[in-house]
Amino acid sequence: MDQQPVDALFSAYFPLPYRAVSTFIIGVWAWAITLQYLTKLHIDVESLLRFNQQRSGPPLYRSVYEVGAILTIVYAISATLFWMASNGSAYFAFLGLDILALSCFVAVPAIFFYPGIALHRPGRYRFLRTMRRIMFGGLDRDTRFADTLVADALTSYTKVIGDMWVMTCMVLSHKSVASMPDRTCGGKYVVPAIIAIPYLIRLRQCLTDYLRSGARETTHLLNAVKYTTTFPVIILSAVQRSYSESDNGSFLGALTLYNLWVLCMVVNSLYSFYWDVTKDWDLTMFKISSKNANLPHKGLRSILYFPSPYIYYAAVFVDFILRFTWSLKVSPHLYFFNHQEGGVFALEIMELLRRWIWLFLRIETEWIRTTGSGRLPVVMSEAGTGLHEAKD
Repeated sequence: MDQQPVDALFSAYFPLPYRAVSTFIIGVWAWAITLQYLTKLHIDVESLLRFNQQRSGPPLYRSVYEVGAILTIVYAISATLFWMASNGSAYFAFLGLDILALSCFVAVPAIFFYPGIALHRPGRYRFLRTMRRIMFGGLDRDTRFADTLVADALTSYTKVIGDMWVMTCMVLSHKSVASMPDRTCGGKYVVPAIIAIPYLIRLRQCLTDYLRSGARETTHLLNAVKYTTTFPVIILSAVQRSYSESDNGSFLGALTLYNLWVLCMVVNSLYSFYWDVTKDWDLTMFKISSKNANLPHKGLRSILYFPSPYIYYAAVFVDFILRFTWSLKVSPHLYFFNHQEGGVFALEIMELLRRWIWLFLRIETEWIRTTGSGRLPVVMSEAGTGLHEAKD
């Protein structure tokens, strides 16, 4: 079956603006579910985020659910009108496919900037202030954990951010955004440069942490190195895309570029996976210590909030698999993931799934660290409610 008609059909029914908005809405719902489940485990996420100061009313997750519901309703109405118009409905054809798609894309930030008290204005404005701060590499001392969580989430939206640039470029170039996206719009190196921004933000945050520690906490420096390993991957990917047969006589041939790209991807993926497990989740499976040998559940830790140790093993396995989704691009016969718009979107969803799993264990780990060190104004007897001490 010819791939081009399939790709065109996918973009016709699910154009770039709707794809970008859908990933954001998925993120909102995922965050609400995370808040609710961790609250059920007696993990006070609002305290970790320093969000419970002078706050009363329902739990935070209910407000996030409300925002997610409104965004979903707006999205569903717009998408329904778009599909009816694209199928030749005389009632909605006058609206124009581009107007419908772009109006949905604009509606999401418009809701966040809505000045009314409804839809949890404190939370919406807090998120916008955090975004403004971290976009310049800022890192607030009091809300450091929240700032790093948002910045880490941005690194999982890099492909989506690149899509947003392509869409903006197409609008400025008077091209239809309701059709096949022009991935070359704006040049070959603009999208890679934009994709690198979230990693630069996290790199600067890590260096800020290192300097604030008086250049003593090398963990922050090693974390900065982790984000640095992303840049060779982005650069080599951009060079490969712009490579042509006329460049065969250059210093680096096509095969050499490809091999370097694979090497850099392996280094980045393994480093990031190790950091997820050992540093972000405080699991011990990669640590050699006599203390760890006495743990009932090998490779985990002494305090576990989730009801089964197999949840942690499954999270590690899934994180490893999804950290290596780039390997789907290495196999030329997997055309769907290499060149198809549906394949690109599938990779974006898989990365959001990986980040969602990472988020549960990352917040749990931070809760264990902060309650153990007394850095939160909580009653320790209450903080310990719901945790599972590892036992034989």
